[in-house]
Amino acid sequence: MAEKIYLRHPGKDETVALATGFSWGALLLGFVWAMSKRMWFATFIMLAVNTLLFFSGLWGETIGTIGLVLSVLFGVACGAYGNQWHRWTLEQRGYVVVRPAGEGGSVGADSAQAQTTHARPPEQIP
Repeated sequence: MAEKIYLRHPGKDETVALATGFSWGALLLGFVWAMSKRMWFATFIMLAVNTLLFFSGLWGETIGTIGLVLSVLFGVACGAYGNQWHRWTLEQRGYVVVRPAGEGGSVGADSAQAQTTHARPPEQIP
């Protein structure tokens, strides 16, 4: 399961949980997923590429097969990079990475340090 990071907008009382790793929504839904995340530039690019690949499939059998393969590869690329694009979009809007409550530490600490805090054994009560 993908680890989550949290982003908070300093001017608003809003925290967004963002998954890391592969995005199944971006793979399966494409530009509709990007539109639901309010990623307008990514929506336009994904829609344009999907439209071009769709119309390339209408020209012939060989080009249709190539279009299908390119469409699948494009979907996998969107799934692989979708959460990174979403994080970048939120950071451009002014969101900053915060640690969830209970983890302590400073803002934006790396995940290796966060994992070591979870690795400590629980304290024993005498």
